[in-house]
Amino acid sequence: MAVRLDKMQASYSGNIEIGIANFDVENGEVLTIGGLVDGHREAVIAATPTDVTLDEILLAASPEIVYEKDKHNILDFVNKKGEKIRLYHHAVGNTVTVTDNLIDGTSVKGQYLIPVNGSSKLKVVADLSDNTRFAAKVLEKVRIYGEPATRYKVEKH
Repeated sequence: MAVRLDKMQASYSGNIEIGIANFDVENGEVLTIGGLVDGHREAVIAATPTDVTLDEILLAASPEIVYEKDKHNILDFVNKKGEKIRLYHHAVGNTVTVTDNLIDGTSVKGQYLIPVNGSSKLKVVADLSDNTRFAAKVLEKVRIYGEPATRYKVEKH
């Protein structure tokens, strides 16, 4: 439902991709680059991970502008299928906060979040025994926009 870029190297370095997905994407979901989009000079295909041991994981975080008259809440924002999505490359040390609906499982401070093949949600694990390219450590449980959320720090990218 929502994401907060607490400390992102990409925010200052411009390390951002423009992606287009063939499904609706909520800000805070994790995706990977599935190739280049035909007919677009710089856009990439935003896809769910297929090999978490090799795929670079990017964070969806577009400006949250809600145009629909019946929706006025930032939590209503969705990146629509076929529309451009802002994708951020992670760097070790980045900190991000996402609402808990974007996490598979119940996050606990000190545990880890890792990607899962075929899913755009990070999964909670107790340790880093899984061999994934990306991993983040849960720093704290907080609330953003009134919703339960998890703040994490990137350990591996």
